[in-house]
Amino acid sequence: MYNICLREQRYQIEQAGFSEYAFDGRLAENLRRYQIKSHRYRTALQRDRDRILHSRTFRRLKHKRQVFFINVGDHYRTRITHTIEVAQLSRTIARAMCLNEDLAEAIAFGHDVGHTPFGHLGEVVLSDIMYGNHGDKCGFPQENYGGFKHNYQSLRVLDQLEQKYSYPGLNLSAPVREGILKHTRLKKNVISYPDFNNGDLFFEQEFSSTLEGQIVAVADEIAQRTHDLEDGLRANFVSIDKIQHLDIVQHLEKDTDIDLKLLNDSYQYRNFLITNLIEFLVTDVIENSLRTLQNYSEKGGEHYPITEHIIDFSTDVLPLQLQLNKFIYQHIIFVPEVQSADEQIKNLVLALFDIYSNDPNELPESTRQKVGFAQSEAARFRIICDHIAGMTDNYAVEQFQKLRAKSQLIPEININVIQPVWIK
Repeated sequence: MYNICLREQRYQIEQAGFSEYAFDGRLAENLRRYQIKSHRYRTALQRDRDRILHSRTFRRLKHKRQVFFINVGDHYRTRITHTIEVAQLSRTIARAMCLNEDLAEAIAFGHDVGHTPFGHLGEVVLSDIMYGNHGDKCGFPQENYGGFKHNYQSLRVLDQLEQKYSYPGLNLSAPVREGILKHTRLKKNVISYPDFNNGDLFFEQEFSSTLEGQIVAVADEIAQRTHDLEDGLRANFVSIDKIQHLDIVQHLEKDTDIDLKLLNDSYQYRNFLITNLIEFLVTDVIENSLRTLQNYSEKGGEHYPITEHIIDFSTDVLPLQLQLNKFIYQHIIFVPEVQSADEQIKNLVLALFDIYSNDPNELPESTRQKVGFAQSEAARFRIICDHIAGMTDNYAVEQFQKLRAKSQLIPEININVIQPVWIK
């Protein structure tokens, strides 16, 4: 007779198969801000993952730019496909190291939900605004209100802005929240968020206190390197001849004994290269991290929190992937075709902030009410910032066009530059 695998049975299965330094999922049951009744057959970390996956903010990632505009081709990455790739890589590394896959996946699903429209450029503009760098403009912050950074915003969204229950946010467990926050640098000295709850986040250390959280940070880098390179090749921003000068590509061609026939078939070569590049980087992280973890264990390192940075590339591979990263920024990200719209996007984001700040009636009713109840100027500006940060690329353009139709005072922006169709 078949029966449901209950939550406690799942925990027993996990404990039997986990490494001693895997995060014990049972701890997450009591690491929430608001205590909730345990589920019959889902673990605490499964519920965290599911809550993120079913949130509105997660669904909006499908219409947010990664590097290439979302309408230039069906095969280029968006923010949501990037997130799925990070989740898959995280699970692969966690499984190979006998760690907690559910924790790694939950962190990966939530790590980028705080991203703005228009990729990192939207983040830069909002950060400048909240630092007070546009204080000479009427209706803009004239002092530093803490800046903006997407990892902090991801936690703010999941802790406060998502509304599905009787309490604010999704009430995620501390190790998931910490991994989301620390998937990129904290910049504690320059970023300051209101109502920021850093309890149980081991805020004194830059890296995650779980191996699973550290895995997501590295998986994020691997996903970015490999899919940006693939998309750049597909867009013809770089040629195969050009990338073959990279040390990491030369190593792969030699190590995998690539069939020379593939060099005459760019499609097959690209697929072969990206597949083997991912395999190479992931394997290096696994093998190097296991060696580092062995040393940590022999020193009697704590199980939770993990007090050292364990998950990383080896000293041999680190410079290779850093060289690749520099190449991608120079030849794929910072190129005229991608950067041509930057000034127009900057003006669009500034215009939206200007409109909402000087005329809150243009905000949606729920956001307008929040602005009305704001206890300080800093809180009011942060709410407007939240609203713009949550927009998709399409929605931001749509709102700008709608608002500009009402007033000729709003600057004119070439929407065709922001939404180009230039990739063949």
